[in-house]
Amino acid sequence: MFSYLPGEVPSELGEREDQVLRASARLIRGFHDATAGLLDSDAATCSGLEVVCHNDLSPCNAVFRAGVPVALIDFDAACPGTRAFDLGYAAWLWLDWGNPDWSAADQIRRLSLFLAAYGPEPTATEVIESAVRRQAILVATGIRTGNANMAKWASECRQWTLGHLR
Repeated sequence: MFSYLPGEVPSELGEREDQVLRASARLIRGFHDATAGLLDSDAATCSGLEVVCHNDLSPCNAVFRAGVPVALIDFDAACPGTRAFDLGYAAWLWLDWGNPDWSAADQIRRLSLFLAAYGPEPTATEVIESAVRRQAILVATGIRTGNANMAKWASECRQWTLGHLR
């Protein structure tokens, strides 16, 4: 359903407090749970498909009210996939991995908090591996489309993730 959602949408990634990370993880879990039934078939199960992935779960695609995310927007990249694949990208962007203002130890704590709010699956290892995959995809996309800034940023974030979280 297309409609206007009152609230604010941030234009940039940035630091998010713990309660915002928890709220975003619960919002994403609700979205994934709501779409799981759409892929309830033997073919989807055999292919490993679990949910509809948003594929761009960043704070910039969430509507905030009173500083808390309450809705997701911008579904133009949505397709069937796995929870881990979508969460890898979400964790990277909501937690702002690669931002030098956060230590690796604090990012591990924040990731644990984020995943605890999402629910018991997928594991942190699966989410981190998916983030590394998503970062590589974004590097390749930046190179293919001539967006050198995006490729450089994604590459630097990937190196940070590999060096600190893997």
